[in-house]
Amino acid sequence: PKKTIENKKEQANQAKALWTISKSNLKKEDYNEFYQTISHDSEEPLAHVHTKAEGVSEYTTLFYIPNTAPMDMMRMDYQPGVKLYVKRVFITDDEKELLPTYLRFVKGIIDSEDLPLNVSREILQENRIMANIKQSSIKKVLAAIKKLMKDEEKYARFTEQYNSVLKEGIYQDYTNHDALLELVRYKSTNDAIKMTSLADYKERADSEQKAIYYIIGDNENTLRNSPLLESYKKNNIEVLILDDKEIDEIVTPSIGAYKDWEVKDITACEPPQTEQSDEEKKEVEEKYKDIVEKIKGILGDAVADVKTTNRLSESPSCVVKDGSDPMAQMAHMFRQMGQEMPEAKPVLEINPDHEIVQSLNGCTDDAMIEDISWLLLDQGKLAEGMVVQDPVAFANRLNRIMAKSF
Repeated sequence: PKKTIENKKEQANQAKALWTISKSNLKKEDYNEFYQTISHDSEEPLAHVHTKAEGVSEYTTLFYIPNTAPMDMMRMDYQPGVKLYVKRVFITDDEKELLPTYLRFVKGIIDSEDLPLNVSREILQENRIMANIKQSSIKKVLAAIKKLMKDEEKYARFTEQYNSVLKEGIYQDYTNHDALLELVRYKSTNDAIKMTSLADYKERADSEQKAIYYIIGDNENTLRNSPLLESYKKNNIEVLILDDKEIDEIVTPSIGAYKDWEVKDITACEPPQTEQSDEEKKEVEEKYKDIVEKIKGILGDAVADVKTTNRLSESPSCVVKDGSDPMAQMAHMFRQMGQEMPEAKPVLEINPDHEIVQSLNGCTDDAMIEDISWLLLDQGKLAEGMVVQDPVAFANRLNRIMAKSF
């Protein structure tokens, strides 16, 4: 037998059922007082949205966006914030299907005139009436969030509290994917403090730019100082700084494109065009061919490849993802399933304009070449916040090179 949700049969009287009163007869103070009653929150909410639907399906919803995120918001066993009523009879406050998980911070009421009083959890999940209420409720909440954008201070507060969970919706909710892309905000190289929307990023970009670039990692400071940004800074191209790694690594690759602009990971794509021609590139590759092959031989299985690059202007080396590695391409899919991925081998790129690489190219000291090859790899990994596999060997190599410099 289907498990019936415990129906407490609490008949809400007119004083308690504020959502049944016409909006025109309610003041902000009434809404705030009711919010504090149902949420046990002493703060005023950031926003509320009150809807009475009539027609094919008859229901009333009253939703609030709290000023501060619920304490359990990032836990798997979070307590849903929306209470379900049928004809003002309380049904449940423990049903996670009433709104999608990326809106789990929302508090409020859904009161349906059409659902049966003995509604079960299974019926809630399969019922067409409930599905329509849910879809309509999502659109109402997202519209209320969009309205908050008119108040910069309030929206900054909203972003601080809820940006991470809102990102989940980009991956989960295909229907509202585009609407959610307008609401999320990102740190970027354009401003060290103020976050940006994708729309503002696109508006600031040069007319020749046709992609949105991003870099993902654990630490904002490490990302902002990554050698991979050098060519983007040189070409005045903005890069999004995504330091919410656990969410960003799953969500961002699923964006694909924003208004016909491809969304690209700078660790897995070619750098923006520089003044270097194809002929010049071939000339550089030929000049450094022998040392590149030597470094490949030294590093062996530690790298997928070694090549010269024009993406660097200050650093001698960097590491990037191997775009041809199918495991690297599948990494975000494995993470979505909660599975650990073996670390993909990076590609080591060396800067032919840097004096270290130029000196290495003419070096005949094999021991020196070996030490510097490993140091170029390890420092490239460290700059991206990656782990150096053998810290003792790294320190020993560094000490040997420093001793030779005197």
